[in-house]
Amino acid sequence: MSELGAAALGVVAAAPVTVVIGANDTGKSTLVTRLAGALAAAGHTVAVVDADLGQSDVGPPMTVGLGLVPRGLTSLRDAPVIALEFLGVTSPATCMPQTAEATARLVQRARARGCTRVLVNTSGLIEGPFGRALKRLKIERVAPDLLVVLERGAECEAIVAPYATAGGPAVLRLAAAPTTRRSAAVRREARQRALRVHLAGASPATLDLSRVAIRAVPSERDPLLLPLDGALVGLATRQGETLGLGVVRELDVEQARLTVLTRVDLARVATVMIGRERDATL
Repeated sequence: MSELGAAALGVVAAAPVTVVIGANDTGKSTLVTRLAGALAAAGHTVAVVDADLGQSDVGPPMTVGLGLVPRGLTSLRDAPVIALEFLGVTSPATCMPQTAEATARLVQRARARGCTRVLVNTSGLIEGPFGRALKRLKIERVAPDLLVVLERGAECEAIVAPYATAGGPAVLRLAAAPTTRRSAAVRREARQRALRVHLAGASPATLDLSRVAIRAVPSERDPLLLPLDGALVGLATRQGETLGLGVVRELDVEQARLTVLTRVDLARVATVMIGRERDATL
């Protein structure tokens, strides 16, 4: 483990729930991977909640994912996904409360499953009113024991300052890793690649809308008034568990049938969640 990870390991090992924050390309995912692997190797039952909708390593884009960490973890993508929550967008700025609530629910689910250490990886949206509000909402909903802050300067100060007093989570500040900053185009290509991997081997399947609910996320728009062709959707069980993603291929209003391209077993699907993104725009 690097000097950066070693400095954090002892502190994180004592905290049941840790949230890691920092700007884009500060090394959050690398740090979380190393810490999670080291904690699992030390005998903890470890889970990672990935709340970065646009650059998720646990689950496909537009989801908050919960992964169980195996020993010998080398990439968050290798963590088996045990739960997903589809939010339908790649930017949390448009669904801050929903992102925070989904993150908190998956942390609670990990704890209920018996995970003794849970690490939460977050997006790089930290600056401006949206970034500050999003991170504070996540911290309030998750109620972590520890905040690990990766900084190049003092860009996270407005977020963590309120927790400097007693009663909030402990704060561990670390210098950001020296990484190359990725352009918007590179990030977009990473999302496209992750989506292609998730949908690899998908085939068309038809849902009977008289038996399956359909709704728009993250807002409560009328889904049947939206341009659905090519829309990315989340397919969920009756209990609200997201099984995976699909792409709308055809809506037959007269027959109340929706055809989607997906790998999900439609026998388990009770709800289709229509996202705002389309397969050509990710």
